[in-house]
Amino acid sequence: ISLQLNQMSIKKVSSKMSKINASYTKLRREYLTDKPICHAKIHKCSLHATEIHHKQGRGVYHLDTSTWLPVCRNCHNWIENNPSESYELGFSGSRS
Repeated sequence: ISLQLNQMSIKKVSSKMSKINASYTKLRREYLTDKPICHAKIHKCSLHATEIHHKQGRGVYHLDTSTWLPVCRNCHNWIENNPSESYELGFSGSRS
């Protein structure tokens, strides 16, 4: 007996999230064009903002540019690796 299985691939990203990601990509590009300088200027700062730090996390704030911080890679790594100090410096906010 030959058994044939229909293999269906599961989407890695839902249609809803795909639309959010497209909006995020556009907003991110515009935001970093308008704010090309790192706003953290801490650990080994390169001064050139290449990333967005989400001060309130992503979730419901993912597309809320008022919760974004333009940062260079070095500062972003430091912010993510030093949450207490980042909170005290105002680089991260409460995520509750």
